[in-house]
Amino acid sequence: MTVKGLVAVGVLVLGVSGLAFALFLQGPALDPGLRTRLEGAGRVALLVPDVTERDELLQLALPGTDFARVPELTEALEGSDASALRRAMEEHRVASLLVASAGRGEGEAEHLRQALSEYRHVPGMRAVHLTPGYALYEPSLVAELGEDADVLLPRIARAILQGHEPPSVTRLPEPLRRIRSVEVMVLLRDRGRARLWRSARGSSVGRALITAAVVARQRWHERGRALGGELELRLPHLDVEVTLLEEDGTLGVTAPAFVERVFYEPHGVAYESPGAWRYQLPDATRRAGQGSAVRAYQALFRDNALPDDSLRRADLRFYRLVTAPVGVSRAPLSVDGLEPDEVLDVADGPPK
Repeated sequence: MTVKGLVAVGVLVLGVSGLAFALFLQGPALDPGLRTRLEGAGRVALLVPDVTERDELLQLALPGTDFARVPELTEALEGSDASALRRAMEEHRVASLLVASAGRGEGEAEHLRQALSEYRHVPGMRAVHLTPGYALYEPSLVAELGEDADVLLPRIARAILQGHEPPSVTRLPEPLRRIRSVEVMVLLRDRGRARLWRSARGSSVGRALITAAVVARQRWHERGRALGGELELRLPHLDVEVTLLEEDGTLGVTAPAFVERVFYEPHGVAYESPGAWRYQLPDATRRAGQGSAVRAYQALFRDNALPDDSLRRADLRFYRLVTAPVGVSRAPLSVDGLEPDEVLDVADGPPK
């Protein structure tokens, strides 16, 4: 081989080596959406059993993100108590978990590590972003509402439904007025039968709750005859339930096989377009899909005048939806001996 040939080969080898080194520094190929969600995520614990893959992720440089092995989470992950996992995450300053996929699971998961790696819904945790290779999980919103939310929120909803002025959002406990995009559902149930429900998005749990309760009251007055009479007369016989409609993972891939793989019984299908969002609650998803998340999506598309193949659209964001019960105010109207005015006094206490 000539000198020029040797030089050319040497340049080629160096170029390939340089490219390989650059790819190593970039780490494993990550879905662009997942990479975006990881930026600024703080300390992210890696639940990745493959050592080489985990080491590559540890070398991945993203602004505001620190990937780490956190063996202190092992005990909680091998158990079934999500609250213990959240406490361990808080103690060791872990904001979220990056979990390597183990494929779809059958039967019951034996522990939290298995459930997370199979992309199941874990009450008390929520998926943020799902791809064929990885899922990003963090503590759910319900877990951050405070100890009294399960009593306070249904009381406020019942008082608004009765016709009392809503409390000032600024005087609610801090977790209920914290700025974040949420959706709250208020449901009125008569001896187990759902009579009317309304949900609302808001910039805080408190705002969304108030909007949902006000709209539910207005809707009952519009349809009072069909619903059994005036709300003021029916309300003492109705349970008032407050539920969060919480996202459980944006789909990084919408190929039918992946969609079927990541939807489990607790999930509803949902999508968001600019300025609007549409969903089916989990029960409706099961009825419409008859075991298929893709069929459930197709039914949702048809209900909103979209083609059946709209999962291919790049301008829509597709995600899983779960219902996260917060609390129930049982009939009759008096709750734990408190009348509505007293309920509002409790809700409208000093800022915390």
